[in-house]
Amino acid sequence: MLAIVHFFVDICLLRRAPQDLPASQLVLGLVIGASLLGSMLLAMTAGEMALIGLLQGALDTGFLLVLLYGILRLVDKPTRFLQTGTALIGADTLIGLFALFPLSLAGSVDETSPVRVLAAMVFLMLVVWGVTATAHILRHAFEIRLSQGVFLAIAYDVLSFMVIGGMTQSLG
Repeated sequence: MLAIVHFFVDICLLRRAPQDLPASQLVLGLVIGASLLGSMLLAMTAGEMALIGLLQGALDTGFLLVLLYGILRLVDKPTRFLQTGTALIGADTLIGLFALFPLSLAGSVDETSPVRVLAAMVFLMLVVWGVTATAHILRHAFEIRLSQGVFLAIAYDVLSFMVIGGMTQSLG
């Protein structure tokens, strides 16, 4: 288990690629489970119900996997699905866990506190890191340049925010 965590640290630091992962449904299942747990923790830290975090995490993971599978089939690379999906969800989960710190920091102070600004800056840096890690994974999966991966990562984040946010907006 520690080797898997270490792998995701390396992939987030752009030192490993998704093809270095075993193509394993078990590993994908473990990573999805960790992702759903992380989504619940993020929701609770942001003052939402854990069930809403679980629902948003499940919808986001399902949306990502369906979209990824469709695009990989479209570009005739469906054999990369397990490794790419596992890498994307694992990297997102790891960086999401780091986001617990600025979220809890921002929630513990009033809106005018400079600590809240610091928390927002740390959160923004984590967003940039997440986009970079996603772009790194996508460039290996689709054999594209990192800049193209950045474009795809940002496009996915915006699309996911609109679709999943729209679906769950009335719940929170």
